[in-house]
Amino acid sequence: MLARMTLQREPLPWRAIVRGVMIASGMTFLAGVLLAALGITPKIDPGLYPLLALLVGAISVAVALRRTDITRPACLAAMGVGIWLLSGTAVLLDVQSLAGWFQSSISIAATILLGRLLRSTLNETPVQSSYAPIVRSMTQTRRNV
Repeated sequence: MLARMTLQREPLPWRAIVRGVMIASGMTFLAGVLLAALGITPKIDPGLYPLLALLVGAISVAVALRRTDITRPACLAAMGVGIWLLSGTAVLLDVQSLAGWFQSSISIAATILLGRLLRSTLNETPVQSSYAPIVRSMTQTRRNV
């Protein structure tokens, strides 16, 4: 009788996901405060600010993914939803409209994807030269005993 293999899904690492959401949101918040202190706001720089916000968000997500070691698509989606829900506090504080919060899901998805791409780019090992083994063998000393 053939053994039937069943694929069991691993449970999502919720602690790591929540930690990643907190890291990414905290870094993005601090970068937003820094940008405001530098005088870069959406009203003053409507062309530059969204690009900087996307870049800062992607870097924050990449750092969060690196610290939590999350790579599964389901974890990335859960992290994106967590960031989106946490950004909903702006609606409660009357800083953002409800429609604007719903529309922010597109930029948060882009931020998550760019952060994941950036994280994988930073994780690659450098390419070794084809001359490296030759140089290593030449620098080793040999003793005849």
